[in-house]
Amino acid sequence: MMLPSSFDELDVAIVDAVRSAPRASWRDLGEVLGVDPATVGRRWARMESEGAAWVAAHPSGSATPACALVEVDCVPGRLTEVARALAEDSQAATVKVTSGARDVLVLAQAPGLDELSGYLLDLVGRIPGISKIRSHVVTRSTLEASRWREGALNPEQRRRLGSDAGRSSGGAGPLDDVDTRILRALHTDGRMSFERLAEHAGVGPVPVRRRLTRMQQAGLVTFRCDISRHLSGRSVSAVYFGSLDVQDLSAAEERIRSLPGVRASTFVAGPFNVIVDASLRSTAEVHDLEWRMSQEVPALRVQDRSLVLSMTKLLGRILDAEGRSVRAVPLIPDVQAGPVR
Repeated sequence: MMLPSSFDELDVAIVDAVRSAPRASWRDLGEVLGVDPATVGRRWARMESEGAAWVAAHPSGSATPACALVEVDCVPGRLTEVARALAEDSQAATVKVTSGARDVLVLAQAPGLDELSGYLLDLVGRIPGISKIRSHVVTRSTLEASRWREGALNPEQRRRLGSDAGRSSGGAGPLDDVDTRILRALHTDGRMSFERLAEHAGVGPVPVRRRLTRMQQAGLVTFRCDISRHLSGRSVSAVYFGSLDVQDLSAAEERIRSLPGVRASTFVAGPFNVIVDASLRSTAEVHDLEWRMSQEVPALRVQDRSLVLSMTKLLGRILDAEGRSVRAVPLIPDVQAGPVR
């Protein structure tokens, strides 16, 4: 992988290690990487302070909000203004300026389908410059971007860091106000210490640890490490819109996941029923990947594709032109701290 001179292969390995174990100590990560823990911590702190890498948490499993992928058409000359206005919405988790048949592509989310519908129905009238939207309600995420890796770790290192072992997809009750405050703080900084989390949550560090462990084991929270394109070396993002016959959906999941460059894939209800996000090294790979999809998943009919011209916001993070994190726009509503429990 060709990296800018300010980053090297160890930086990428540290990022992949953090992706595999987002809250592991620098000592544990250093042991797996064969690097002094102080070096791991110093390098991560530098990448994080420069906005080149960050960790955030978001609700998942039975706590997952209702989501829709929204195609936005803009009045001529208002595209940038619309994208920036959308980025300030907590309901607009991700905002991409794209080429092709849509001006902006948004991942919208809300606590439930009613709230999501209200947000979408209000969008055109509330944000000047939007002329039309087309929404595709997400029915299932078949591959989350949190599982993306750069391939910098060997199999033994991946085994030692582990993955989602011990997680389930349910079995826990709904999130209460304290859980929500913990998640909100972790969205801003996924590696926040238990002591600082306790300050945000209004409970002690021990209850915070217990609650977070419960949420993780129940699959109610997912940690995700993202990096700027300056660090990743993958400067091109593409989105493919396709369709599969319903009987082919399950069989296609694993094949789509295994395609090189595929970062996320989603089943949706709309004119398309499969939307695939890919991170590529060049525009030449856009059709290469589409050809691979046609070979690996012959039943998939790619009906449209767009290049991402500008990633304005990524899962609650405002980005600059180089894809570096500038600041967070919390995705989770603020909950006032109650009595200590």
